[in-house]
Amino acid sequence: MRTSSYKFFRIFILSLLVPALLSSCSPSSTPPAESAVPQKTQSGEKTALAGQGQYLSMTYTEYVNGKNTDQGMVMRVMTYDLSSKKITKLADVPYTSQYPLSVVSLPDHKIYYSADVGDKGDQLFSYDLNTKKNEQLTDNLFAINDIVPTTPDGPLVLVAVKKGERILKTMFYNKATRTMQIMHDENQDDTTTWSITYNPAKKTIYSSQYSDKEHEKQRILSNRTQTIMAPPDNKVTEINSVTKQERSIITLKKEKISSMSSSNDKLLLVTTNLTNHSKPEYSLVDIATGKRTKIKLPILTRQFVYMSPDGKGVYYLGSASEKNEEEGRGVYYYDFTSKIQTPIFIQEEGFINNFMLLNK
Repeated sequence: MRTSSYKFFRIFILSLLVPALLSSCSPSSTPPAESAVPQKTQSGEKTALAGQGQYLSMTYTEYVNGKNTDQGMVMRVMTYDLSSKKITKLADVPYTSQYPLSVVSLPDHKIYYSADVGDKGDQLFSYDLNTKKNEQLTDNLFAINDIVPTTPDGPLVLVAVKKGERILKTMFYNKATRTMQIMHDENQDDTTTWSITYNPAKKTIYSSQYSDKEHEKQRILSNRTQTIMAPPDNKVTEINSVTKQERSIITLKKEKISSMSSSNDKLLLVTTNLTNHSKPEYSLVDIATGKRTKIKLPILTRQFVYMSPDGKGVYYLGSASEKNEEEGRGVYYYDFTSKIQTPIFIQEEGFINNFMLLNK
């Protein structure tokens, strides 16, 4: 659940766990008629090998003593192998950040996560799976919303806030030089990044963005008229992870992109048209043309939805119920053909904060 327009003000609510979380474009295309199932990838297009070399990285927060915060909390970091269907718990890392966030990079043999430093904000850390040692990697951040690995030689891509600022920006962290390149970090640019996704087939980053000034304008209007706030226009931009060159994909008028993922030649968007957690809609966007096609999925989820490598289903964090997203909350796989929802990991005493689909 998000309680404001900034992801670092997110609050996830569980009956026993209530962590407060700190939380350019082509013309908008008109959605065609809804399609129940995405079309198969055309021959000749670059396609990820289905089920070979992919895994899910999952962050699961629990009390250390299983009852309360007396002994603190930990982020239990796990992976799920798509081929073997095996869940592996890799490590526990301290939960001290404003938002519980971790990601496993198997090629790097590391867990990347956020942690508080001196009660002055969150920084990027790594946990080496071989040496079992933690290391602080940054010192100039305040909050981190996303950490996305790319390739062993490539950067980590963050959605984060710099110290002394409030705008969420796309940042590229060079693991070799330990330097950070921040997009739109000049001339008081108000471009706010909400979510990012990495496309391994194209080696590109996709970023959903909006104007912070327009967001504030809509907020003031909502307060004055006592009406539900309409979101500012959201746009999706492609970023070359090497050159950092940007290309516009699509702009959505008065729609909020709450989650986004990419696979081969498509983007999968989760959107709402109001800011009060109205019923989410699901769309596929052709990366080359920006053409958008709405699809119907019998699931209820607002974040963390990933197309399977073979394009035959989706992995998502949510519920098997279309009415209550807290009922049986967990990570599921939904098969387009059989229409069967298969549970992968269901939360029990703790809380699943996030997960990501990655390549080995």
